[in-house]
Amino acid sequence: MAGDIVPQTRGWQVAIATAEPPILRVSGEIELGNTNERPRLSLSEPASPDPSVLVLNLDVVIDGPSELAMHWAAVAFRHPISEAAPKTLRLLWMGVEIASLTVAE
Repeated sequence: MAGDIVPQTRGWQVAIATAEPPILRVSGEIELGNTNERPRLSLSEPASPDPSVLVLNLDVVIDGPSELAMHWAAVAFRHPISEAAPKTLRLLWMGVEIASLTVAE
């Protein structure tokens, strides 16, 4: 789903990096229309009631001088996993699901 309200996104990837503790790594791109916009992924509040599903919010932070310019911006997120790894990752933009990914073990 994409359009005027939900931005275009692409290239979403999720994986678990072997470390102690293991680290969930998420990356992708979002199309932005201004040079002062920076994408950010954060844990959803409240969290999913299903422990096998991790929900992240994608938002945009405004920072610095503004210049209109359509461009793709990379965004990444890393999160240590202290318990069982999630099986599904849901990405939301203003409460609207923009991607659902299966977490590779």
